Amino acid sequence: MPTFFGKCKIYIKKHKIITAIVVILLAVGAYYTYQANTTTTTVTKYVVQNATTGSVIASVSGTGQVQAGTTINVAAKVSETVTRVPVKVGQHVAAGQLLVQMDPTTEERAVKQAQLSLQQAQLSLQELQQVSTTTLLQEQDAVTTAEQSVVNASTTLAQDYQSGFGNLGPTFVNLQTVMTGLQNFVQGNDITKAQSDPDAFVSLMPNYLQPGVIPYKDTLQAEYVAATAAYQKNLTDYHAITSDSSPAAMDAMFAETYGTAQTVSDAVKAGKDFLNYVIDSYPTESSSTKPLPTVVTTLQNSFSTYTATMSSAETGVQSTITNIASDRNNIINTQNSLRQASETLNELLAGPTQTTLLSQQISVQSAQNNLTTAQQNLDYTSITAPISGVVSAIGATIGEASGTSPVTIVGDGQVAQVTLNEIDAAKVAVGDKATLTFSALSTLSLAGTVVEIDPVGTVSQGVVSYNVQVGFSQPADTTSSMQVKPGMSVTADIVTQADQNVIAVPNAALVTSNGASYILEPATPLSAAELASSTGGIELASTKRVQVTTGLVNSTMTEITSGVSVGDQIIVQTIKSTSAKSTTATASGGTSALQLLSGAGGARPTGGAGRVGG
Repeated sequence: MPTFFGKCKIYIKKHKIITAIVVILLAVGAYYTYQANTTTTTVTKYVVQNATTGSVIASVSGTGQVQAGTTINVAAKVSETVTRVPVKVGQHVAAGQLLVQMDPTTEERAVKQAQLSLQQAQLSLQELQQVSTTTLLQEQDAVTTAEQSVVNASTTLAQDYQSGFGNLGPTFVNLQTVMTGLQNFVQGNDITKAQSDPDAFVSLMPNYLQPGVIPYKDTLQAEYVAATAAYQKNLTDYHAITSDSSPAAMDAMFAETYGTAQTVSDAVKAGKDFLNYVIDSYPTESSSTKPLPTVVTTLQNSFSTYTATMSSAETGVQSTITNIASDRNNIINTQNSLRQASETLNELLAGPTQTTLLSQQISVQSAQNNLTTAQQNLDYTSITAPISGVVSAIGATIGEASGTSPVTIVGDGQVAQVTLNEIDAAKVAVGDKATLTFSALSTLSLAGTVVEIDPVGTVSQGVVSYNVQVGFSQPADTTSSMQVKPGMSVTADIVTQADQNVIAVPNAALVTSNGASYILEPATPLSAAELASSTGGIELASTKRVQVTTGLVNSTMTEITSGVSVGDQIIVQTIKSTSAKSTTATASGGTSALQLLSGAGGARPTGGAGRVGG
């Protein structure tokens, strides 16, 4: 009789499709059972380091072949007067040896000026970033002083109103005195009882002189009537105000009183002119005329007194009006000063705007670039050999400008000619340092210097490329250089820019959002022990974003020009990991695989016994 496993084997052979379906169902059931009883947890850890200074080096790479030594026309990058040529034609020179020295005076001045400009830009940035206590106190004092000036100006205005109002009383006394004198003259009978004094004076004049004096009399009469009306109205208005009246009422009173004083002065002048005309025109004493009454002299003296009195009254009122106008202007000026001082203080307390700060940071970077350029131009006044070789020609003459090709050298070593695309070629300059590696010599690395760049590119299938020659810095007879053969494949990594002693962070530490760059920092600084243990990752309660300004960038590092200081704790790497936690589940019921295959709980195999076992 077949065994249990034998029966299963026979069943499987006869029911292959059913068996395959059972196996698939078992696999799917096992997978979902595992998923249901397993939980996954994500853990985030951070690697934290102190920001330090370092170097960020930008480079471009090109490939090519090694070629035999070449002739190089050493170019002058600045045009200055040649002061020394320490080499001769036929002389062997080493790479870096001085070939021509030019007068560096202009370039030295440019360096000093660029240094001063950089210092000024840095100071301006520092002033924006940090307001000194002294400056803040000065601006607060300025606000306090301006506030007191406004109070003082307002007090002075109030005092001048009261003083002007107080002076109105004596002014009206003087006006009354003068008006009484005018009335006594215009309506008085000092000459004759039958006529007023002006008419009596006209009657005293000979008939032929009377037509000339009448206009003076009429003017006097008209001016007196006008003065009387102005005085009476002014006096009524004066009695209607008090020292507590509004500034507008006071201004109107001062203006009216000044006008009244002018009108009364005009009447006084008309009376004085009348008397002077009578006296000047009256015939000298003769048998046919009598002398003028002696009261004429008294009247003349009185009118002189009236003139002086009215002049003083006009001056007093005008002074009050002028002082008040000046006080008002002073209040406006002091209020403007207070507003400006307050705005300046508020700006200091608020700090610079992001735009202003960024603008000044750009100014600092621009000044730094200018200094770098000025220093390079100073370095260019000393022309050195880019490679070792023999001087074949000298075009420089002491006392004259350097020219375009002051020295020609025939290289005694080999050069690497590599190809760069147009973007990389634009970054490379003659004199740039390079590192050379060779496909055939995997352990060899040589230093080199760019000695020549094709002025015209080569176009192939729409792509522009330039040939660049890199001279070997090692002498040709060294063991390492002798290993290199013409025609060998070579790769040149050319340094295009190197920023030293700058804050450099790994590229992975930077986050970019909406065009701005940020780094992450622990929200709470770590202790020294925590910082030391974070090299493999440490969990943090929270982090914060800090906006930064970036400078030079290469494939691994980025220069930070602002936003981070040396010693700041920054997150250089974020590590996320998952962990699975299983739970034990007990299954009950259902049909096992063996039962399905043996027919238990379902269809039995055909052709076999009805039960398993003996």
